[in-house]
Amino acid sequence: MIIRILTEGQYKLEGEALTELDRLDDNLLDALAEGNPKTFSERFGEVLALVRERGSKIPDTDLVESDLILPAPDTTLEEARELFATYPRNLL
Repeated sequence: MIIRILTEGQYKLEGEALTELDRLDDNLLDALAEGNPKTFSERFGEVLALVRERGSKIPDTDLVESDLILPAPDTTLEEARELFATYPRNLL
């Protein structure tokens, strides 16, 4: 799966990392529903860290369509609520 983090670039994530991403992503959606900015920030940070650490960075010169686009790391809870309004719970 190709994942873009806005303002950073694209990463290729495969295998068990996708299962972990799906779990962390569900936690992120739960945090959005809860409405606690601190919890949202922590959960979003976990998702971004997984993509950065377990994904393979795709060179900026390569043109590859993204399967999933994550907002910029400094996205607020309020902004995320709008961005994730139609976001699917199950990524896989």
